Amino acid sequence: MIENEQQYRVTQEREKAFGQLVERLESGTADSISDEHPTMRKAKMDAARSVSQELREDLKDWESRQRPNTPDSSPTA
Repeated sequence: MIENEQQYRVTQEREKAFGQLVERLESGTADSISDEHPTMRKAKMDAARSVSQELREDLKDWESRQRPNTPDSSPTA
């Protein structure tokens, strides 16, 4: 869970990096991906997609809590 602006910015950077990794893995341009066994390649892609999705969900959760006057928002100290 993201608890402050610094964590939010770091999470944004990590999500961007994982998104780029997913793109490279899918396109076959990631380092040494072409030499890997297809099962290993799929496992890496699935893991990168999963982490990217979790980070996006954390970002959305933080953003929803920062919007005033929404049902999901909660006061921040």
